[in-house]
Amino acid sequence: MTNAPTYLAAKQRITALVAHADPHTPVAATPGWSVKDVVAHLAGGLRDFADHRSDGVESGEWGERQVRDRRGNSLEDAFAEWDANLERAEPLFDSPLGPVLVSEVVAHEHDLRTALGVPGDRGGVEVRAALVRPLQEIDQRMRENDVPALRVVLEHGDRVLGHGDPAGTVRTTSFELLRAIGGRRSADQIRALDWEGDPDVWISSLALSGRLRAEPFEE
Repeated sequence: MTNAPTYLAAKQRITALVAHADPHTPVAATPGWSVKDVVAHLAGGLRDFADHRSDGVESGEWGERQVRDRRGNSLEDAFAEWDANLERAEPLFDSPLGPVLVSEVVAHEHDLRTALGVPGDRGGVEVRAALVRPLQEIDQRMRENDVPALRVVLEHGDRVLGHGDPAGTVRTTSFELLRAIGGRRSADQIRALDWEGDPDVWISSLALSGRLRAEPFEE
């Protein structure tokens, strides 16, 4: 499954999901944002990716700026911008940014599903595709910081992150790993996964955004 079809399928699912929803419904996975704000972020983020604008990514201001700049827009405005920016960003799907776009849209699809009480397919190929780039980045981070290697066992197979023989193992699902990596789980929730070894050795590496939720997030 290539990046563009995966992204477009997620966009279509999101469009159908929120078509008749209250655009002001809070999205707990992204505190302070509504359904409309999440769609505005996806639209604005695509424009920023196309423009290679990444200021504020580390601090979280990147997404907050996109939402803040579009607060007065309607949900229809957000979808219209998303459509327009999709054409602008089309070349990115065949670039190293392609898997990043997939990870972004699939993560936010599940944010919206949880907010609206409409769970989707959590074990499908889309979720596994959304893990590709985050796991590459975690692997690189662990190698650069000499973090002991970790074996990750998922429902479709396993892989080792980091350099050398694994010093520990975590067993979970692709969906739970994606949510943990994306800051949708607390440290205690990550510790509660099926571990061999001390999870605190790896928690900071798995928190790719650099942020963990202070309180558990159930979905």
